[in-house]
Amino acid sequence: MNPLNAVFRLSLAVLVKSRRTLMIGILCFMPVLGSIFGTAFMMSGVAQQELTGFSLTSFIIVNGYVHVLLLVVTLFYGTALVSDELEDKTITYLLVRPVSKSTIYLGKYLAYLVAASLLLLPSAALCFLISMAADPPGESSRHVPILLQDLGVLGIGIVAYGALYAVIGAVAKRPVFVGLAFTFIWETVVTFIPGYLSKLTIKHYLSALLPHAVSQRGIIGFFESATSPVTAVVVLVLATAGLLALGAWVFTNREYVLEQ
Repeated sequence: MNPLNAVFRLSLAVLVKSRRTLMIGILCFMPVLGSIFGTAFMMSGVAQQELTGFSLTSFIIVNGYVHVLLLVVTLFYGTALVSDELEDKTITYLLVRPVSKSTIYLGKYLAYLVAASLLLLPSAALCFLISMAADPPGESSRHVPILLQDLGVLGIGIVAYGALYAVIGAVAKRPVFVGLAFTFIWETVVTFIPGYLSKLTIKHYLSALLPHAVSQRGIIGFFESATSPVTAVVVLVLATAGLLALGAWVFTNREYVLEQ
């Protein structure tokens, strides 16, 4: 069997069976419940006329998924790619195999991509389908291209943030705490600082790809500086490639000592 494929399949099987995946799956179901309650509220006739199924799903995907869930899922999955092997003292079994460390790193990263995508993307699509039930017939089909763009943004975010947090997991001794500090201080607080500093965050370039009006992005939309979608895609691709290369280099050259 191809070494990369073997590492990928083994890592994916471990991820699927882990308690982390169960907890993240429950977390990803929360916005679906929000869509159900919001749609029921609108269909009851109590909600204001300005509130529509599309505005509800736009708010949930932008603020619930892109700004919160995407960060949480990628953080807890990405930082665990290496640290879980150290904590469980199973990294030795991987490193003694006749497989290069870079192949192991890439195989585990690919398994993470599949697991995170299966949790986030169907959940977001389900929110859209539920919320659009409150709008007139035919509205949902008109907004399908926007849903596809939203899913594409989430997919790119999974790729980019995963590469970032995987590096943190390969470098830091307590990667979850380091990742949390980075997320709340840099990817969150810096985003609200006017000027060009926010362009050093991944969230800035993901926001540039969102097909929603500023009014549908919450308060954070008023602090964003303009960046073209083409520039955003180029920056995210280059950043991901650089982070993957850095992570593979760190994992290949670092000696991991198991704690007694």
